Parts: sequence; structure tokens; C-alpha cells
Amino acid sequence: MKKIFINAAFTLVVLLFCVSLKAQQDYVVTFTGDTLYGKIKKPLLDAFKFQEKGKKESTSITPEAYTEYYRAKDSIHYVAVMLPGASKSQFLERVVYGKIQMFVKVTNSPGAMGPGVTMTAGYSTASWYAGFNTNQLLEIKTSGLWGSRSKREKNFDSLISSYPELLEDFKKEKDFSFEMLKSYIRKYNYYYEHIKKEAE
Repeated sequence: MKKIFINAAFTLVVLLFCVSLKAQQDYVVTFTGDTLYGKIKKPLLDAFKFQEKGKKESTSITPEAYTEYYRAKDSIHYVAVMLPGASKSQFLERVVYGKIQMFVKVTNSPGAMGPGVTMTAGYSTASWYAGFNTNQLLEIKTSGLWGSRSKREKNFDSLISSYPELLEDFKKEKDFSFEMLKSYIRKYNYYYEHIKKEAE
């Protein structure tokens, strides 16, 4: 067991070092897996644009052109994913990376003019998705009031069910908060990367 944690700690240090080096500047990832470094800009009335280092022209960052991108300004990775029921990919913020990846989609609803020239406040809804494949994600939680919570719970259970002991521990928590879901996805990924391989 001590060997497992030593290996895990070393791997984590190396990973964090590599990520910190890579994350010091903007970049995009192409469909061939190439990482291109440069500058990402947000025009006032247009989509994000990427200017590769050493080039003058800029290209729009779309799911049709790139699989992911990173903005050093906000330190967030955005990945092109296919959501359930969607007809095309869209970029979502990646919350957790690993065997199971977790993403969040924030939908902003503007305020509206009500009776008597009263302006109602707008609001934001966050929905979290997770899966082994970015084209087969499952909704696991939302801050909205619609949809079936039991279905989302079943979706999450199905993701971690390959490790029954982990699923059993999760059930004992009796907590379906975002932080709890994120922690168990990270536990699953740690188990997959370290404990499972150590036992093989």
C-alpha cells in the first residue's frame, strides 16, 4: 500500500509540473492531436479566435475546427463534447479529467419586461455531465428544476458501478451534491490509474 501512495504522489507531482508548463499560455488542440500555442482573443461580436504563434491570421475556435482549447486568462480547459439529444458538438468547461471526465454547462437566461414596466431578474442554470467518452456523456446533476433526479442518480451510479466497493461507499454518503459527485469521480479515476494497475 505504501508503494501505491509513493507512486501516486510522484505521478501527481510530475503531472502538475507538466500541466503548469503547458498552462502558462493559450493553446488549441487539433483533430490530429497536435497542440498549437498562441493567443486566444474574444472579439466583441464574434466567437473566440486563435492566433498561432508566429502567424498573423486568426481562426475562429469552433468544435468543427478544434477538439479543445485553453485560455490562460481564466485557467479553464474547454472541450468539444456531444450532449445527450444534441445534433452537434459544443465547447464545455472540463471540471475533472481522467478515465471519467466531468463537464459543466452554464445557461444564462436574461431578464424580461413584466407588467407595469417591471424588469424581472435573469438567472443562470448549471448542468453537470460525465462519461468515459466525450460523445457519450450522461447528465448527472443540474441546478434547474426540471428533469428526473432519479434518472441522474442512476446515470451516476452506472459510471462508477464497475467498482462495487466505491459505489457502496457513495450510497452510504446520502449526499448528491456537486462536490460529492466530483470527489467520487476523482476517487474512481485514482483507483483506475493506481490501485487497479498495482493489482494487475
